[in-house]
This record gives sequence, structure tokens and C-alpha cells, in this order.
Amino acid sequence: MNYNRYKKGNIVQICIDYELIEKELKEARYDLESAENSIKSENYKWAIVQSYYSMFHAFRGLLFSRGYKEKSHSGLKFAIKNLFVNYGVISDDIFLDFDAAMKAREMADYSYIYDEKTALDIIESTKKLITEVESSF
Repeated sequence: MNYNRYKKGNIVQICIDYELIEKELKEARYDLESAENSIKSENYKWAIVQSYYSMFHAFRGLLFSRGYKEKSHSGLKFAIKNLFVNYGVISDDIFLDFDAAMKAREMADYSYIYDEKTALDIIESTKKLITEVESSF
């Protein structure tokens, strides 16, 4: 891991708290369910946002399980890449899906660019990500 980011405080060590890990995974499942409901309402922007946050919470739970906490979205991405993807715990494909969802969420939130296909693709990616995260415990 690049320890410059660690030293800057973007990633900090914490005590492993299994209740906190389960809370993050519960939020991930809740946000995924919310995204699926948003699709039914043709609210594609919120489906994208909710799917991204589902991924975010699942990855936070995974990071917490190793005794680390991120201080930003980019910090989480960095930590997941260096602690899990580089060691084969999380696949490159899942990580790339997370990166794409992060960009789509930013486009939906800040540029108002979103569509049904993107929302559906991210929901499917989110399901795979949650499954992969949960199987890594």
C-alpha cells in the first residue's frame, strides 16, 4: 500500500468492530433494495446514486474487517485496490464496476446525466459486488 495516503490520514486504523461491519452490510443491502424500487418508479438518477452507495457501504464493511477506515470516497477506492484487489480478494472486474459506478454517480449528481441502461447495469454490478464482499468473510 502507498503509505503516503495512509500518513496523510485518508486511511486510518481502527479496532475491528463486527457490529459496525454488519451495519455497513445491512446498509448496502438496504440501498440496493432502494435502488431497485427507484428503477420501478423510473427514477434512474436515484437508482444510480443508491446503487453506488450500496457498493460504498459494502466496501466499507470489508475495509472495517481489516481494521481500517477511509476518510473519503477516493480513500476507500485506494484502500480497496491496495488491500483487496492487489491480493486477489476482490476481482479486478468488481473493482472496475465500482469505479464506473462512482463516475456515474458523480455524473448523475453534478451533471444531471443519467439513463435507464446505466442504472440497470450498476444495479447488476452492485449485486455481484455484494455477493463477492460477503463471500470474502
